[in-house]
Amino acid sequence: MRVESCEIAWVAGWASDVSIWADEIYERFSDFSHRFIDYSDLISSEEFVVPTSDIVVGWSMGTLVLLRNLHKKPKEQKWILVCPIADFCAPGCWSRTAVKALRLGIQVTRGYLPRVAANAAGLTSFSVLFGDSVPKEKKEKWLENAQRYSPEQLTAGLDYLMQKKADLTVPCQNVELLFGKQDRVVPFAQKELFGEFEGQIHVFENLGHWLPDYICAAPHIFHMF
Repeated sequence: MRVESCEIAWVAGWASDVSIWADEIYERFSDFSHRFIDYSDLISSEEFVVPTSDIVVGWSMGTLVLLRNLHKKPKEQKWILVCPIADFCAPGCWSRTAVKALRLGIQVTRGYLPRVAANAAGLTSFSVLFGDSVPKEKKEKWLENAQRYSPEQLTAGLDYLMQKKADLTVPCQNVELLFGKQDRVVPFAQKELFGEFEGQIHVFENLGHWLPDYICAAPHIFHMF
């Protein structure tokens, strides 16, 4: 049973800051305190420090960072991994060519485009992958926040996704994985890489990559611990 006044740490995905959805999070989980770990924190150091919070929610790239540090997880700590990644460029997922194309859309090419314009072009193309079900104004809010990251910060994350893989050899407890069959950022093929997590996987037929959708659809998973 969940302890009163426990804390949830939210670990962001690529180019994201979960605190932009803080109002919704506090409303749905008002009996928790909350800590937000920004995307920039994921790439600022080679050594990621696992939060000491009672529950850790990772999203997208944040799940890969967490899974690479699975050996640091306290036994009793609860992890909820939304749109989890074990190997971003695994068969059936993103090709390295596609990631490099996104990378080019974010970089400034020989100074022909202003940094902000080049940055926005790549991020806008990426935001399309969130799907048509996400309201335009909500995508725009994500996009506005994402543009505060420099091209160097954004490309560092893409390099991380291409080069790093999760460590799934460590025995784990209290970890739940949430996949969406309509996810166009983390294709459903990623699920096949998590054979060791059988019984800890939850599949949502109609969800894509938008974190707030999982917050709405799966509050029971947050309260199951």
